[in-house]
Amino acid sequence: MSGQNISKPEIKMLPSQSMNDFDILQWHSTPQAILDIMEGPTLADKLSSVLEFGDLPVATGIPIALGGASGSGKSLTLAKLAARYARQAIQSAGQIKEPLVLACDDTPGSYEKLKSVLKGCRVSIQQPPNSIYSLDGENRIVLIDLPGINIYSPKAMKHMLEIIERFRARLSLVIPAGMDPEEAADIAGTFKECGTNTIIASRLEQSGRIGSVITAAACGLKLTYGSYSGNVNAGFSKLSAKMLAGRLVQLPNIAVPQI
Repeated sequence: MSGQNISKPEIKMLPSQSMNDFDILQWHSTPQAILDIMEGPTLADKLSSVLEFGDLPVATGIPIALGGASGSGKSLTLAKLAARYARQAIQSAGQIKEPLVLACDDTPGSYEKLKSVLKGCRVSIQQPPNSIYSLDGENRIVLIDLPGINIYSPKAMKHMLEIIERFRARLSLVIPAGMDPEEAADIAGTFKECGTNTIIASRLEQSGRIGSVITAAACGLKLTYGSYSGNVNAGFSKLSAKMLAGRLVQLPNIAVPQI
């Protein structure tokens, strides 16, 4: 092969400046069925026409469990929530107790990883037994780290629902950016049937295309927080249509070979 002239494809940058709102949404792999019902003069308005934004139902004494597929960023998202409420407890000068994290993910190494991520944060972490675990009198934020779920496995789904019932917890879904939108819809629809009505978007900093987040939320779940950093104390904000629209137009510099 040496000495031969091998032609290389011309590299042309994605012309994001020339994209209209629907071009941008299509680039992010938003399904056509969702695009067809969007309306409004701006990208934020179009998102608001099909998505609902709201608060995560976190309250003292009522556990909230975070679920999602393995590798979805679920545990880091939970750690960010725990760190946020730990800071609030410190600022309250003792009026609010430090948050409690129940590590129910029995995947080998999961508990140790969670402890490592939350090292230095004033958070109580416990591994509850498989039997009934009483939370009576726990007047503080309680967060439950669920096992990574395979929604296509009846056994895995039964196990998750047993944990939810044991702690009488509210269930919220963590959906990562970059997931296949159709699979995200499968997961969101399944979690909705299990009583979920909220979503947290994770890994917004790791993937260019975030159509999975839009698709999952369009299944009838409220978008709450977005995570866009691997730092447990940073990059975690309440989402809005304007903020999500801003993330959609901040496309990475992707080289598209022109053959």
